[in-house]
Amino acid sequence: MKVLFVTSEIATLYKKGGLADVSYALPVALSQRGINVSVAMPFYEAIKVRDVSCVGQLAIDYDRRRELVFVFRTLLPHSHVRAYLFRHPLLNDYDDAHIADRFAFFSKAVAQLSLYSENVLGGPYDIIHCNDWHTALIPLLIGEQSKVGYRERETIQSKRVKTILTVHNLLYQGEAGFSLTLKLGFPKTIFHPFMTPLGRAVRLLTEGFEYVDIVTTVSPTYAKEITRGVHGKRIVEIFKRRKDTIVGILNGLDTKLWDPSNDPALPVHYYPNSVAPAKAKIKQQLQQAVRLPKSDAPLFGFVGRLEPRQKGLDLIASAIKKLATEDYQLVLLGTGQKSLVTLFEKLARDHHNIAFIHTFDERLARRIYAGSDIMLVPSKFEPCGLTQMIAMRYGTLPLVRKTGGLADTVSDGKTGFVFGPYTSAALHAKMIEVISLYRNNPKKFSSMMTAAMKVDFSWAHQVKDYIRLYKSLLAG
Repeated sequence: MKVLFVTSEIATLYKKGGLADVSYALPVALSQRGINVSVAMPFYEAIKVRDVSCVGQLAIDYDRRRELVFVFRTLLPHSHVRAYLFRHPLLNDYDDAHIADRFAFFSKAVAQLSLYSENVLGGPYDIIHCNDWHTALIPLLIGEQSKVGYRERETIQSKRVKTILTVHNLLYQGEAGFSLTLKLGFPKTIFHPFMTPLGRAVRLLTEGFEYVDIVTTVSPTYAKEITRGVHGKRIVEIFKRRKDTIVGILNGLDTKLWDPSNDPALPVHYYPNSVAPAKAKIKQQLQQAVRLPKSDAPLFGFVGRLEPRQKGLDLIASAIKKLATEDYQLVLLGTGQKSLVTLFEKLARDHHNIAFIHTFDERLARRIYAGSDIMLVPSKFEPCGLTQMIAMRYGTLPLVRKTGGLADTVSDGKTGFVFGPYTSAALHAKMIEVISLYRNNPKKFSSMMTAAMKVDFSWAHQVKDYIRLYKSLLAG
């Protein structure tokens, strides 16, 4: 079995978010289980890699021009996984006004590679595993027929390679003007346009849903939630038609990358049996670093994007106002929407027990994961979420909303705290409950920290589900 895992980012090479972590850890875990897997991504200018060699060039017809894409090969660090990097001026950067163009072009290059990879570049491939909207066009571009009403009409091209599309976050669907379809050089009739105030448009992700063999999401609960209309009527219609081909597989966590027993960012290392005293020392250093008063008050942490549509930051802001008389502390680290930055900067100025750091600082993030007592993840929706897994790995109890992967990974009162309705009142009530437990029952709080650290989210478990899926897809 040969698998090509196609993505827009890979940790150790180029990282924008959680997709990069999965795009490194899952192929490495598959390789360790004996799967012949390679990865493909654009060769952005920002990527700095040693021991890389050019293995050839692809001729790609795009926007009525013949383009040459140079393909480079390297290995993912600390692994035997081959990485193929695609170099072209259109692929120099990740995001700007031409981001849809960029990934449509990249997808066409990958599709071309898959069709002409006989005994070169790791091919021929049995499965192409696509990720999010950036690579969702690949099934269509390799000759797949629409999966609605055409199950018995597979093409010669699509028979030779099966396709999987993993949805990491439906919030981002890759919307583009309909002119993009003309650049690809394919008939207009195979796309599914819709009207906008600026004219006809397409969503690259939903085009993928129409043509791919299997759709996976990154948690079982999210696989159920996406059929309920949160992300639009069009998504619901597609998933109702394709409900038998949607599979939810929980993401894993790279437990070597996230390990409090040897994390170089931490001043003290610890295991489950030494978590309480070690975290107390790290907490004191964290308070000093972010200029919070030295205190034994419960310290809440937040690490993530300031995303108003998803991350529950409106709930946090409202809860802060209701917690005025409570003895607690809060540290927030993240970048994002300007209005949220302004809001949390003001809250930090007005409250001596709140610190807000507007930057991306992985070293500080790791200290927040380790030094906080509770990690806030009150998301409106969460496909999987790594924040709660990392927090538990570091003995910090996650306070999450019951949605998506948060519901699948956190057990209320055992490994963390869970609330239901998406309201500031529900979050506030849970925070009061947590503060009370921290103050009045430290023994139980400490035992929960130990229990959280012992939960195994490693890819060694989750990768088995992907291997079973790959085998069933090829068997069918």
